[in-house]
Amino acid sequence: MQWISRWLKPDEDTDIEALEGQLHSEGFGAYQWRGTPGAAYLDYIHTQEEVVCVLSGTADVSVGDEGGQIGAGDRLDVPANTYHSITVTSEEPLVVLTGMRRRNET
Repeated sequence: MQWISRWLKPDEDTDIEALEGQLHSEGFGAYQWRGTPGAAYLDYIHTQEEVVCVLSGTADVSVGDEGGQIGAGDRLDVPANTYHSITVTSEEPLVVLTGMRRRNET
């Protein structure tokens, strides 16, 4: 799945400020979001690109017709105008730093 990558190396500590700075440098506005255990956010769509960087927890995800799993250290890149879903699978909340591409960025 080309839309899942790693933002955190195995031997690194989570640096939320650095991650937020990275997302801003890529043209994303960033904010922290939390999904409750068992919650499902199904088939939603945005007109801008979205990025989701997992800080803790796990989830099953789909982007378009492809599915996968994400956990701490994973980055999910969702193209604009693409249906996607997130279902929290961990017993703890899914905590992410997420961002939407700022409209004046390409």
